[in-house]
Amino acid sequence: MGDPDGPSQWSVEKFGLPLAAALRTAVPAALARAVELAQGAREASELDTDHAFGPVRWKQQYEVLHEYLHDFPDVVDVHPPGAQVRVTICRGHLLLPWRYATRGDVDMRNVRPGRDLNRLIRDLLILFGPAPSHEEITLPMMPLTPEEARDRSALREAVEESTDEPRVLLVGFACNSDEGLLRVSWGEAALLGGNELKWGHVEDLPWRGGRPAASS
Repeated sequence: MGDPDGPSQWSVEKFGLPLAAALRTAVPAALARAVELAQGAREASELDTDHAFGPVRWKQQYEVLHEYLHDFPDVVDVHPPGAQVRVTICRGHLLLPWRYATRGDVDMRNVRPGRDLNRLIRDLLILFGPAPSHEEITLPMMPLTPEEARDRSALREAVEESTDEPRVLLVGFACNSDEGLLRVSWGEAALLGGNELKWGHVEDLPWRGGRPAASS
């Protein structure tokens, strides 16, 4: 899943060689820092559970990603209406961090979407993700579900004000509160029926554990 020695041709076609090379290092470092902050919150809480780790990790995975990338070329952010986080857009690609597993030996392509693939990510996949290769046939006279009928026009307008022809990249990562960041991958997927991801290109980004590098 990707060239271990440098950015893949796929990522170079999306971002250009210099930016693809920079993202390859900065994205895992940002997520590692976000997880580290969440580990600190758990330690400070003096709890044996992840009640402090989870919420802090979720918020920081967006905030620290933007902090690490905001000086890169063609990087902007959008604060979706009603959302508690801002989404980083890099050269027209919405970078959506998704904690998909707590073990590093899990490939994100084998994971069924769960709670961590939240409504914001699902909505952005519906609006700007790859088109599914097949659509479920809707029976005549069947009413739309509340999820299908929900108005996403404000979200679409907010994103399209920030970038032309937006596309979605899922930035999947595995982590836990004891070991920190374990694995980072990114790729393209279509959301099918709200419960399945149909994957296109996916590749790992380099991460071997340890403390994250400082933001440049």
